[in-house]
Formats: sequence, C-alpha cells, structure tokens
Amino acid sequence: MGPEATLHHTSATLRNGSIVRTPFWHIDSGQPGEALMLIAAQHGNEVQGCEVIRQFKDLCEVDLRAGSVWLVPFANVPAVQHRRSHISLGPEQPYSQDEGHNMNRTWPGDPMGNDTERVASSIHEAVARNCTRCLDLHSWSRFTATATLTRRDGGVAQQMAAASAIRFVQWRTHPANGHGTPCTIGALFNDSGRGAITIELAPQWVIRQKEVSLGMRVATNLAKLFGMMDGEMELIDEQVCTERHDKEDEERTHEVKSPCRGLFVEADLETSDRVEEGQYLGHLIRDDVLETVELTAPATGYLWVYGSHRANCDVALPPQHPYTDTGDLLATVIEP
Repeated sequence: MGPEATLHHTSATLRNGSIVRTPFWHIDSGQPGEALMLIAAQHGNEVQGCEVIRQFKDLCEVDLRAGSVWLVPFANVPAVQHRRSHISLGPEQPYSQDEGHNMNRTWPGDPMGNDTERVASSIHEAVARNCTRCLDLHSWSRFTATATLTRRDGGVAQQMAAASAIRFVQWRTHPANGHGTPCTIGALFNDSGRGAITIELAPQWVIRQKEVSLGMRVATNLAKLFGMMDGEMELIDEQVCTERHDKEDEERTHEVKSPCRGLFVEADLETSDRVEEGQYLGHLIRDDVLETVELTAPATGYLWVYGSHRANCDVALPPQHPYTDTGDLLATVIEP
C-alpha cells in the first residue's frame, strides 16, 4: 500500500451566517514532486468528475510515488445539493442568467463576496494555493464530444493536453472573462505558470462509467507525466486539435444541417466516433409528407457535434427534443 488519504474540510461563512464545509482528500507520498489538484462539480449538474476523483483517490493510495495530490470532488456543495449549475438558478434557467454565481468565473474567490465567491475563496486558501498543477473536471451536454480545453502555450498546458489522451482538444487563446481576476481556475493556474487543463466529460446530470474511465485515464496520465506514478502513459493514435474562430480549422469542419422539418432518428453513433465520408448518420421522418430523408457524413473525420438540439439543451428538456426545424444543426464532422 502507498500513502493513505486524509480527509479535510474548508470552511466558508455565507452571508446568512451559515457555514459551508467543503470536503477534500490530501495524499502525500512523502517524496518531493508536483502538487496536483483535481477539482469537480464547480457546477452542481456536472457530476461525472466526482466519481473520477473517488476512483483516482483509491489509485493514489496504492501507486503514488512522488509529490502530493489534493482532491476536491464536490467543489460547489450547495449547487450539488440544489441539483443545478449555480445555487441561484431555478428550473431551466441557463448558466448565463447569473454569471455572478458561476463558480468557475470567480477564482481566486472573495471571502467577503457573494456565497459562491466565499466558497471558492475557502477552497483556494486551503487547496489551490498549495498546488502546482490542476485538472479541472466539468461536463457539458451529450451533443458535444468530450474534450480537453486549455491554452496553446508551447509549454506545460500543451503537454498536459497531449497527455490527456482525449480525442478532441480545443485551444482557448483568450481567457473566458478577460485577463486578470476573477477568472476560471484554469486561467488562475496558467497565468501563474503552474499549468492546468479542463476536461468536459459528456453529458451532464449523470455518471457514466465510460466517461469516468476517460477521466481516470487523464488523471493517471498526468500523474505519470509529472513523475508522480510509475509506468507509461496510455495515449491515443490521433487527437483532433482546434481553435475557435481559426480559419484553417473552420475549413476542415463540416456541418450537417436539417434540409427539412421532421423527427431526427440517430444512427448507432456517439460523439467522438470516427465516420467515413458518405456514412449514414441518421434520418428524418418528415411530418408533412411522411417521407424518410437520410443524412450522410460530408467528410471523413470525428463527430464533434451529434444529435438534434437547440440552445439551453444543457438545462432544459424541450431543446433536446428530436423534432427538427429546417436548418437546425444535426452533426459536425471535423477532419483530423
């Protein structure tokens, strides 16, 4: 057996005087090395990373050889208990309706700010400020492929992205809410030269072992990259790297839009699957003349987007309905 995990709690006093205690594990190998932070559930409906961290804790107790890990599976306990992305949101309200309570826009937090900022501050003081690397685990809707998000910095962030072994890597050149603080926890680490990546495990609201396994591979590969665990990293043959609004990337990105109204019936495919040009992607059942309209892949590549969906499909059921209007996006194929 390796070193044992010890349980600790941060403490944040909310505006009403109540206390939020955020649990975290700390595992110290007793040998010098990196201090790797894993954090999940900054948004209360993004819970796949919680199980990733639980499983990674068990692995570290056996295999951690150098450095230390700091594991925060429930970063936003009030939002998880609220079963929504932010503690302030009601049914079907999108994330953007209260960015002030979007935990991943608040770092390093504020002990005198709103309740979300206070919780973030308590985690920063007890955990983040002690760490040299960060793996930030999120989830987004099932209609977009699991992806690694980070900066193309020519340094540690890019090394971490390659080690993630996630099919899609999306470079984020500009911080989500500008330079400086408050910012995302990834920006906080990268701005200070410490290195961070974000993983979006799809989808939200559920925990699926397939996605948990991807998250575990990321965490384990990072530990091996930084010499914290023995063994070779488990990599994949081909990553698809893109940058938003990059013209060359846009030229190898192919959208499939609905040519008519109807019900979209998906093929036996998932995001991240490789498809060949001309491959069947699904069909539409027209609701006027009851014709079947088949749709095929416009190029050979990987499915970045797949399925009938509309804005706010991450928080509401109607935008996930397979009834499709003319021009709705049904798939995006990106050439490697």
